[in-house]
Amino acid sequence: MQRASKTLRSLVTLIVLAEAVMSLFGCSDDIQQTIATDLNNQSFTFASGAVFNPALANIATTLTFSNNAANVMLSSAGGTATGTNVFGNACTLTFMASTYAIGAGPQVNDVIQLAPCDFDIPNKTLLIGNGTITAVSSPGVPVGT
Repeated sequence: MQRASKTLRSLVTLIVLAEAVMSLFGCSDDIQQTIATDLNNQSFTFASGAVFNPALANIATTLTFSNNAANVMLSSAGGTATGTNVFGNACTLTFMASTYAIGAGPQVNDVIQLAPCDFDIPNKTLLIGNGTITAVSSPGVPVGT
């Protein structure tokens, strides 16, 4: 009986520890992979646009979604780039037009894969990464409605 009690205590401890680890790594019901309804007709501003392009480091950059989140516009003081977004295990942005000077931001035909591409439901923020940099937006702002 003593062995069963010790095993049960160990199991409870393991469950509590697993829950703590999952919450630290964003495994929460409040933070989920983005879907079109989370992003459609919303603008998300990032204090630094480095996650989109190294030249946008420390430059406020706004990512706007429209057309059921299939269209995107990236804008900052240096220019604007427009294109498409495809959902999957990431948000994949493909730019078809850009006013950024070469070396100053995304160019035509640039593809940026954002993984993670998660939405924080209660805070209405976008959590994205590009493999080396992660960023969290300000709360989304409705546009075009």
